[in-house]
Amino acid sequence: MEIKKGQIIEKESRTLIAHVLDYYAVPSYGRFLVERAVHATADFSLATLFCISANFVEHALDSLSRPVRLYCDVEMVKSGLSPALLKTIDVRPEALVHQPECFTLAARNHLTRSEAAVDLAVSEGFRVFVFGNTPTGVERLIAHIRKGYEVEWVIAVPVGFVKAAQVKNEIFSLPVSSVIMRGPRGGSPIAASLVNGLMEEKLKNTKTNRESTL
Repeated sequence: MEIKKGQIIEKESRTLIAHVLDYYAVPSYGRFLVERAVHATADFSLATLFCISANFVEHALDSLSRPVRLYCDVEMVKSGLSPALLKTIDVRPEALVHQPECFTLAARNHLTRSEAAVDLAVSEGFRVFVFGNTPTGVERLIAHIRKGYEVEWVIAVPVGFVKAAQVKNEIFSLPVSSVIMRGPRGGSPIAASLVNGLMEEKLKNTKTNRESTL
């Protein structure tokens, strides 16, 4: 009964958010991601800060048709992901920043652990990256991309006053499917909400396709 009540409340909240966002300059493309982020933060002022690259939604949803190893820059992003959606869509989030190999790599190469975690992810072949807290991690990924490393898509919404806005703009300028938030605002709850939004949309599309073939 409690679960049902929670679902009703969430549906009402999402309906209200969709209605209010009609008064904001929010593009229709990828709008469900913006709605998810507003729902997670109760902050409508975030709505106009999102930039979603062309074909991001299509690329991301296509990748979710297969098992995905999802790089999370911090544990807080990972912990904000829906366990039910992760299991249904077959996404495995991993935060490498606390792994012993990351500490070793950071000390050996005089890197921050955020930078070392990205290096470790690249060495292990991660293709999907989500950042909610580490501008230096985004900066490190940009360096790898400029050297030819290929990624499928990136969510880059790190919060911060030093480098955050700069690196978000920089990764958005690259030929990579990405979502960013302009300026210093962002954070792990927003990053997690965007991933949850993608998984939810994938599940919705899968159900629709299945029903259309019956």
